[in-house]
Amino acid sequence: MISGRSSSGPSALRSSPSCERNREALGAVLEIWLTPGTLLEVGSGTGQHAAYLIDRLDGVQWQPSDRTPDHGSINGWAATAESSARIHPALALDATSYDQWCQLPDFDALLTVNTLHIMDWDAVIALFSNAARQARDGTLFLMYGPFHVGGKPTSEGNAVFDVQLRAEETGMGIRDIGEVRALACSSGWVEIAHYHMPANNQMLVLERKRTSASQ
Repeated sequence: MISGRSSSGPSALRSSPSCERNREALGAVLEIWLTPGTLLEVGSGTGQHAAYLIDRLDGVQWQPSDRTPDHGSINGWAATAESSARIHPALALDATSYDQWCQLPDFDALLTVNTLHIMDWDAVIALFSNAARQARDGTLFLMYGPFHVGGKPTSEGNAVFDVQLRAEETGMGIRDIGEVRALACSSGWVEIAHYHMPANNQMLVLERKRTSASQ
């Protein structure tokens, strides 16, 4: 893990068109659910979401995380935010590594955006289980992206995107929301809200509920 921001200049900044398109709708949902505390973003990618949304979230400390090669862009975008002091330096996190999860600071909520379809299914399973092991009772997990419903795409665009993903790398592909819900439940997460988002995306809001069977 890094201990401070990199000295990345503007040339290090990467840009994702999907971040530009979804940030307003995403921010509207985060405003409903997030209270002052630490938000751990899993798979921060370019870093745009933190930079765009931190000013809308009073009292939230945003902790980006991703694999190390993305840290230059994440920290670079953070430096452009008016409330940059509330965006912490990016931390190394491979969602499949429990050792890395154990090194993370305490968090009150998790956010992941457009990640499940670029992970293989074993990595998705690890994400849910590792997050659950580190989360306290009542921790929220907000999850945004495209999903199939009943094994079928919800739009022609999502169908095309799914084919492209599966052709690009084995293991990637749009996940079925029913399978994700079943995995969440078996990992100790309870769904408390579901939003239909623009561009045929969806957002699940989960809450960690510890029972004798899911400690």
